[in-house]
Amino acid sequence: MTIDNREIDNRKWTIGDRPIGDMSLSRVQCLTSLQSVTMDLTLTWDLFVIVFFAVVMTYSFIIGKHESAKIIIASYIAIVAVQGIGNLLARVSTTEPMFSMLGLTVDITLLSTTKLVLFVAAVVFLAVRGSFEIEFRREPGGTIDLVLTGIFGFATAGLLLSTLLTYVADVPILSKTIAETATIASIVQGSQLMATMIFYQDLWFAGPALLVLASGFIGREQG
Repeated sequence: MTIDNREIDNRKWTIGDRPIGDMSLSRVQCLTSLQSVTMDLTLTWDLFVIVFFAVVMTYSFIIGKHESAKIIIASYIAIVAVQGIGNLLARVSTTEPMFSMLGLTVDITLLSTTKLVLFVAAVVFLAVRGSFEIEFRREPGGTIDLVLTGIFGFATAGLLLSTLLTYVADVPILSKTIAETATIASIVQGSQLMATMIFYQDLWFAGPALLVLASGFIGREQG
């Protein structure tokens, strides 16, 4: 006498009117789906950070060390300018009598979006159309030059991403309370890389400037 395994697999074991096998299978499938969704949400921001750094570093290798340094300087100029414009808009909307009479206020979300757009536009404009060029009196050349370009790209990515996060949180530059804002807190809880970005924001803002200064002492001076 032989027993077909398919008959056993397809058989529904029951207690009363409830199928035990189907119920257990449904629970397993449900738990698996929840774990999959949680993993996807966790990896989303981590993947964004990795891709962002990869894109900026790749672009830095394409344009070279000099243009990478130019983008760093353009970023610092844009950061200061946009922060000043944002503060001015917020102050005018709350103190200007004309705005108060008309009942007009600057929404926080709108202000953050405006600062993001202005920052990106300012960096692109200064990098492409800015009337200044970067030249190093000392050029190491060869492998060291390539390494410096990669470091510039890495530092630029950190500076840009930290600035974008600051504008999204709508807090001042280098604010110690950025991780406590609702927007950033929800992101940090699901991403270790984002938490690292926030924790070391002081380094991301200061690092690129220090690298540009240090690069002036590397290599032989050009005649």
